[in-house]
Amino acid sequence: MASRPDLQFRPAVDDDWPEIFAADARAFGITAPIDETHRAIERAMIDNADTMIARDPALPGAPLVGQAMYYRLRMSVPGGARVDFPGLTWVSVAPTHRRRGILRELLTRLRAEWVAQGFGMAALWASEATIYERFGFGPAIFAEDVRIDERQTLRVAPPERAGVRFASAAEFAAAAPGIYGRWADVHPGVMLRDDRWWAYLLDDRPVLRPFTTGERQYLLHADGYATYRLDAAHPDADDLPDARIEEVVAVTDEAHTELWRVLSSLDLVAATTATLSVGDPLPVKLADLRGVKTTSRYDTLWVAILDVDKALTARRYAADLDATLIVDDPVGDAGDRYRLRIVDGTASVQRGGEGTDGEIRCGITVVGSLYFGSVDARALASAGRLDASSPELLTAFANIWRTDTHPATGTDF
Repeated sequence: MASRPDLQFRPAVDDDWPEIFAADARAFGITAPIDETHRAIERAMIDNADTMIARDPALPGAPLVGQAMYYRLRMSVPGGARVDFPGLTWVSVAPTHRRRGILRELLTRLRAEWVAQGFGMAALWASEATIYERFGFGPAIFAEDVRIDERQTLRVAPPERAGVRFASAAEFAAAAPGIYGRWADVHPGVMLRDDRWWAYLLDDRPVLRPFTTGERQYLLHADGYATYRLDAAHPDADDLPDARIEEVVAVTDEAHTELWRVLSSLDLVAATTATLSVGDPLPVKLADLRGVKTTSRYDTLWVAILDVDKALTARRYAADLDATLIVDDPVGDAGDRYRLRIVDGTASVQRGGEGTDGEIRCGITVVGSLYFGSVDARALASAGRLDASSPELLTAFANIWRTDTHPATGTDF
């Protein structure tokens, strides 16, 4: 798309940030004031060079009317490798300037930077499901909100000695980063956290909490941890609070079981709510299969493939294949024919090559959706979004994306 001469597009400078914070609060319904300490933490996580803003010089003061930026992040991919990627975030256009091509201009400029810097993929958490496919992103990882209304018993008997204990905030801060890093080795899709991210996430000052919630509670296991809060009194349960589980990180099945043994049987709570990655085994660990009620299911991480070769060769695969992958990319330069050859879990990608097993045709957003193994290629084929030259090839293509463990994201950005 051609540049907009009536608007000014450029990276942010320090003086732009008060308006950036204000625009973000308007766009995402942030009602509580963000104090200066927390602003400084957030501000330190994004360089000015990694932003793009739009201003309207025709209006008094040339107000900020659009913004988009990205974190420089790293995530685990199937097979255990860790890749750097831009995490698109803080995207908004002022309601006064909608339908004028501002969002497309912002993202086109950022995408050009990502390609120039050699990133194989980009990712985001989408606030709306109908926006980002236009810019090459496909939904790739999913989660479920769940509710436990009564104390639950697990099928596995408890160990003779408890492996879970309550910890102080300081103890948790010392132990959690190492456990989280090990968890990223187990589950693809987990976003790694550096010291800045831990400072942001561990900040539990009262001013940052909703007034209805208590201080964070910390549980530690040698191979996992969990955090939760007691939320406002439940109106229909004799003034009992809800337990809101914030995070459960378990490197081993045993740690997962023992953490949930505690969390699913908290005393004097009306209900326990949590978010689980799709594929989490908690429901089948309970004696009562109906003890966990799913209240919603939604997408979390969206992935845009910027470089087919770089992205597809970064991960491991579950089966062999030698096929021609024909990719349509209306928003970038990745559209082409590729020979995708997988031997013993390792892929090679040859642009312009021809495979021996047949042809698969799809859009670039489909490749992003398939990447972490949460989406079945056969479902996309049934929706008319993927075409294989034979049913056998479609089955083989669907099988390559399978992962040993379900993907998880870990951090909302």
